This record gives sequence, C-alpha cells and structure tokens, in this order.
Amino acid sequence: MIKKLCSYPGCHKVVEAGVKYCSKHRDTDRKKYREYKQQRMKDEEEARRQQFYNSKAWELFRAARAAEQLGIDIYEYYTTGRIVEAENYHHIQEITEAWGRRLDAANVIGLSEANHRRIHKEYDRSYKAKRKMQMILYAMLERFYREFVLDGGL
Repeated sequence: MIKKLCSYPGCHKVVEAGVKYCSKHRDTDRKKYREYKQQRMKDEEEARRQQFYNSKAWELFRAARAAEQLGIDIYEYYTTGRIVEAENYHHIQEITEAWGRRLDAANVIGLSEANHRRIHKEYDRSYKAKRKMQMILYAMLERFYREFVLDGGL
C-alpha cells in the first residue's frame, strides 16, 4: 500500500495514501472551519448574509428558481450548448451590493459549481470585468425566460 506524510504542517507521521491527516490531527479541517466561521460571524453584515442563506425564505425562493429554470446551468447552456445541472443559484448583483434584490427572480441564475467559481473569478478581476459579466448573465437569463418560460419572461 502506498503511504504518505500527514498533511498537518510539521508532522512526520506516515498515513495511507488517500488519508489526509494522522490520528492526532484528524479533526484539523473541522476545527479550522469552525474557527473561520466564528471569525466571520463577528462581522454583522456577514452574519446577516449567512442568516439569509440559511432562511426558509431563501430555501423556498431557490427551489422556485430551480423549477422555473429547469434546474440547468443557464451560462453553460448558452456558452457551449450543453445541459448541465445547476448546483448554485447565483445573485448576479451580489447581495452585499444590493440587499433589496436578494429575492428578485431577475437577479438569480442557476450555475454549476465550476461556472459559479469561474464567474466569481471574473468578478474579482476588475470592476469593468464584473460589470461586463453581469450584463452577459442578465442577457442570458432574459433570453432563457423568453425562450423557455411560458409567460414569456421575468
């Protein structure tokens, strides 16, 4: 069986390949995440945002968008023609910028995890790149509703 060193910095214990940490450091990721989450929740705006994403209102809204958007990644469909499952429902204009649009159907688009990361990477490039991507996403969403939703759009 192939072996490797424990992934904990400075630890020299040997573990099986495919195992991240030795028994001493097994809970490292869980502890780090718990500390990270506690630190984030000290910020009032972040706490409010997380509370929203854990709310019944978001859960129901998200389910309605998934049904309406046929559960597909709209960005993938219009860029490659492939039908891929949407795992995330992304606020085109982020709720940190537009809290009032958090439950606006015209501001939420279904994306795969890969495309969600790709779009956020584009958002992080520059203000201009972000605005350009937002316009692309709004146009795709509008086109999707025009082509596939019976009432003809948002």
